[in-house]
Amino acid sequence: MNATPGHAPMSPDRVEVGGASSSFAEDRTEAVRVPRDTRAVQPLWRLLLGRAQFVVCGSLILVLVVAVTLAPWVAPFSPTQQDLAHMLSGPTLLHPLGTDDLGRDVLSRLLYGGRVTLVGVVEALAVFLAVGVTLGLAAGMSRGIVDVIVTRLAEVLLSVPAFIILLVTLSILPGNMAVAMAALGVLTSPLLIRVVRGTTRTVRGELFVRGARTMGLTETQITVRHVLPRLAGPIIVQATVFSGVVITSETGLGYLGFGVQLPAPSWGNMVQTASENITRGPWLLIPTGAVIIVTIMSIMLVGDSVRDAVAERWTGSSRKRHRARHGGRAAASQTPARGVISEAMLEVIGLTIVVDGPAGSTTLVENVSFRVERGETLCLVGESGSGKSVTSLALLGLSRGTRVVAGRIVVDGTEVVAGDEATMRRLRTRLFGYITQDPQPSLDPSMRVGDLLAQLVRLHQGSGTRAARAEAISLLERVQIADPQAVARRYPHQLSGGMAQRIVIAAALSARPKILIADEPTTALDVTVQAEILALLHRLREQEDSMSLLLVTHDWGVVADIADRVIVLRDGEIVEQASAHDVFTMPEHPHTRAMLAADPARLDVRSLRPLTERLVAVRGLEIEYEGRDARRRSTRTTAVSGIDLDIFRGRTLGLIGESGSGKSSVGNAIVGLVTPSAGSIMLGDEDLVGASRSRRRQLSARAQIIFQDPYGSLNPVRTIGSTLAEPLVLGHGRSAAAARTIVRDALARVGLPETAAERYPAQFSGGQRQRVAIARAIVLQPELIVCDEPVSALDLTIQEQVLELLSELQKDLCIAYLFISHDLSVVRSFCDDIAVMHRGAIVEQGTAQEVILDPQHAYTRSLLDAAPIPDPSVQRRRSLQAERYVA
Repeated sequence: MNATPGHAPMSPDRVEVGGASSSFAEDRTEAVRVPRDTRAVQPLWRLLLGRAQFVVCGSLILVLVVAVTLAPWVAPFSPTQQDLAHMLSGPTLLHPLGTDDLGRDVLSRLLYGGRVTLVGVVEALAVFLAVGVTLGLAAGMSRGIVDVIVTRLAEVLLSVPAFIILLVTLSILPGNMAVAMAALGVLTSPLLIRVVRGTTRTVRGELFVRGARTMGLTETQITVRHVLPRLAGPIIVQATVFSGVVITSETGLGYLGFGVQLPAPSWGNMVQTASENITRGPWLLIPTGAVIIVTIMSIMLVGDSVRDAVAERWTGSSRKRHRARHGGRAAASQTPARGVISEAMLEVIGLTIVVDGPAGSTTLVENVSFRVERGETLCLVGESGSGKSVTSLALLGLSRGTRVVAGRIVVDGTEVVAGDEATMRRLRTRLFGYITQDPQPSLDPSMRVGDLLAQLVRLHQGSGTRAARAEAISLLERVQIADPQAVARRYPHQLSGGMAQRIVIAAALSARPKILIADEPTTALDVTVQAEILALLHRLREQEDSMSLLLVTHDWGVVADIADRVIVLRDGEIVEQASAHDVFTMPEHPHTRAMLAADPARLDVRSLRPLTERLVAVRGLEIEYEGRDARRRSTRTTAVSGIDLDIFRGRTLGLIGESGSGKSSVGNAIVGLVTPSAGSIMLGDEDLVGASRSRRRQLSARAQIIFQDPYGSLNPVRTIGSTLAEPLVLGHGRSAAAARTIVRDALARVGLPETAAERYPAQFSGGQRQRVAIARAIVLQPELIVCDEPVSALDLTIQEQVLELLSELQKDLCIAYLFISHDLSVVRSFCDDIAVMHRGAIVEQGTAQEVILDPQHAYTRSLLDAAPIPDPSVQRRRSLQAERYVA
């Protein structure tokens, strides 16, 4: 994307986007305004005080702790003082909780005895947390002998009968509860070790941990600052449960006579006394039992409140009710009045959907009306949050925490009542088919493909076992899977992305649907696979000419290829509804025009800029990954095989190819996330491949990365300011004051306010989070930034803003980019040079104009032919002619 000369700098609350030659350019400014986000992070104490559960239970614990601590001053009697005239009495003014069998005041003994119990909880909990968290983290972060040793130690400790060990300990050291509680903490710590280890092994693979490594942090710093905070929830839960176990254990030991010895009070020996006198004074058990139960319950509920408040603080889940109003109701006048049943396959009238939250109900979709004719393809188009997926799920009765509060849904002449699960289940079985955006999670990982499809056939068609298996193979053939017999025997994890999507389509067809709903079915796929799926949908409609298709997408190229009619949604309302031809040639609403104008496929190939000095020279780079085959034998897979690349200062090299081509492995090797097996990566005069681990951390200031997932690359439990400042302070020796200044300048440069530093990643939109990710990449003032699919997950208008921002930063800071992408429309308008990868090798490279306008390799031509173009006159059914390159 070419930067406009004299482009004004971006302000925190408004981003101007320019540089595109389009007839719709006059509408773009209105559509890309970034509203100022005034949400502030609530202090933890305020969130806690807003929870009645915490206030009540916390108050009980506080009163108990204060009373127990001040027992010598607040207790009405000495714990051993006897009142022989009132033995085993119930509550009186003199003795509010009665007396025991020796006339001792129960309230006084509870207060003094509570000291032993609460101190024991603190001692045992300290040991439990210290041992469990430390060893769990060590095992979870280690991949070698440390993990084996800790795991085996935990297994040994779990096999030891803890209570018997406590009895033996107290037999040797009578009444020494400090030693007993420490032993209990050690013996019970394997429960926490296993939880912490398992969670750590999951968290250590998160994208934000990899990001922290690229910023120059050590493994210890990553463990303490990034991994440990993510374990807060499990640790809090385990700690509160363990506290209850300690109180119960201490009480049990006292009851058996192994704890604090009489006449000194403890809750345990008070239970013992009460049980001995249960027939003579049954009241005696009530105050002691009630205090123990209330204390345990209060601790657990306080722990739950703290866990939820901590999560709420960094997820930003507690928000005030808000509803934006944009556009009009273009479709309302086109729908029939209530009571009229049309002959359309699907009709939606005045649909309104809300979601309930802590602050009330929020409207997601309001007064949406449309119809889908028999055999028609209708595309719901909109950006993230527009309500298109929520609407499609409501039609299926598969809401995710939402509910329909108004409107009518008529399916093939049958009106569906919101909340009528039985009717919706029958309709899903008889009329609907559903294709999800991400195919792998929607397939049962424990079932073979053939078994899954056969099960669905039996469910939908009532076929026998043999007929269902034959129909399953037939479905695989319909979705054009080669060798369906072999694929039927595979598990979902053995399928490629494109093949998994075909299986999902086959599963949807098992019901012989009349309405096929496809929610972003090609978004996560490469251009060649995307073209194959679109061609498949075309052919399915031709085979079943009465089948209607409702396609949810934000890709205008897909719309141009397959849509008959288009509905544009914005903020839950329809702003435009027309035929595909009219939407592309005569869009009426400014939002529609702005979305079309933001499509990078409408931009020209980037003009050729003069060469600069070479910054990075990759020579003979080879990357291999270790793995295991079905027999658990060690294997090595070659991802990159001896490639050469040059990246020039202040220029952008686009690295393109299908999934599995090795392009991301190259980027990861440059920033140190992958160790090459051969070759060199020269950054200036220094070889990154041969650098030590400490030297690589130092060199992180010169080479940074922007990941594809802006949310996953940011630690959700750390504020933005902390995330941006820590590499400066911890990794590169800057002072805290200097780091704050650099962070403030970086946020301003990417168009975010200074207050953004105080918020958490979840409190930003997708585009804002990507701006934060860019800010993190530039705080170290790098010479090179690897952009790994940085805009593929963003809507078109947000995508355009981010690309324009990257162009501005490149112009101002002379940064070189390695831009990894499979989106040719973005690469052609943003990159100076292009290298095409196929199966780990470079098959073609040159300037963007050379590669895009005059491709020499057949693989490059196949990618260009498969890339969708947002113009029905060119793209209409073009996917049917696209062919995958075969080497």
